[in-house]
Amino acid sequence: QMADANLSAAPWYHGLLPREDIKQLLRNEGDFLVRMSEPKEPGRREFVLSVMFDAKADAIKHFVINRSCSGKYSIDKEAFDSVNDLVKHYVDTKQSLSSSYKCLISRPTTRRSWQLDHVDIESTKKLGEGAFGEVHKGTLKLKKGGKKVDVAIKLAKLDVMTKEQIKDIMREARLMRDFNHPNVVRLYGVAATQEPLMLVMELASNGALDSYLQKNECPLEKKMEMCTQSAWGIEYLHEKNCLHRDIASRNCLYGDGKVKISDFGLSRIGATYQMNPKCRVPIRWLAPETLRTAMYSQKTDVWSFGIMCWEILNNGQEPYPGMMVAEVHVKVKEGYRMPLEWPGIDSRFVNLIMTRCWAENPVERFAMSDIAKGFEAFTKIPRPVFDEGKKSDASRDGSRQSGDMTGKRKKNK
Repeated sequence: QMADANLSAAPWYHGLLPREDIKQLLRNEGDFLVRMSEPKEPGRREFVLSVMFDAKADAIKHFVINRSCSGKYSIDKEAFDSVNDLVKHYVDTKQSLSSSYKCLISRPTTRRSWQLDHVDIESTKKLGEGAFGEVHKGTLKLKKGGKKVDVAIKLAKLDVMTKEQIKDIMREARLMRDFNHPNVVRLYGVAATQEPLMLVMELASNGALDSYLQKNECPLEKKMEMCTQSAWGIEYLHEKNCLHRDIASRNCLYGDGKVKISDFGLSRIGATYQMNPKCRVPIRWLAPETLRTAMYSQKTDVWSFGIMCWEILNNGQEPYPGMMVAEVHVKVKEGYRMPLEWPGIDSRFVNLIMTRCWAENPVERFAMSDIAKGFEAFTKIPRPVFDEGKKSDASRDGSRQSGDMTGKRKKNK
């Protein structure tokens, strides 16, 4: 079952909201929201009323809202014509949701600014298609002021997605909500109250970086600028304790002269991440220790950054040209590295960076902060100054300290 128009419009209805997000929203006893469940298999979904039962113990209760054959909704014995009527009844009467213990709902928890309404999103052009949906160009009407901005929209087909796949998409969105950097793609928010599930992000006018490099002849100066901007973006992610795990030119966007790190489907928060060895991975971009042990760290991101720099300098060419994936897998572990040959340029700086990025021992690889500083010094491009505390209209609520990316944070006045 899906939400009808009245339910979708209810401010306390949150659609496909995972339990990880519920914990952040329900603070005090009696706080409640209604959401749609994530079934283990594609198919029938149920509405769930989640309520903070005991704030001291951080105990949240989840009540399935049953729907009868006649279309009536109930949690205990009493049935109602709609979910809206059910919620209104339990709030107004202060009746317990359970007949076996006292559990009241009193304060509705409304949707946050990153939880978007489908009515504010307009799709104008299909850009591509993925395993579980399509990517469209479109516009988003911002809540504040009603301004329309150009956006990229990922549309997910819920009818073909499992519970885990939906959780993966929502986890990616949860991760991106915390990012605000000129060289990291911005998430405006998620529309999850009805189908299709939509992730709404800023639009980069030139699309994927690898395609742009393949179609456009870029001077060396521009390529070095791309490497520098990429380094800033990854440095920022590492400051946020985020491992990207899939750094490649295909996963960067380019527009208005800026590279933006994108595609956080494999990203994780933490210093290291142990992956299931059976999962499919992009072999050509992986460090030797990842190929051996499926372990990821900031230093494996550094390795992948070195591969991406090679891609940029070679006009978006696939790494290890002429080699099959299986051959790359074996040879990299044996110590093979791509030749560093750049005709017509002073390659000492580039070769130093990439040699250290591809050091066998992760400890010997530069940190992204050092790489970023090196590119700044070499290119003389000033580091972007921005206010991290200034969030977009559709980003996560709450104040943050601001930064200028020099490693120093501005103090709140």
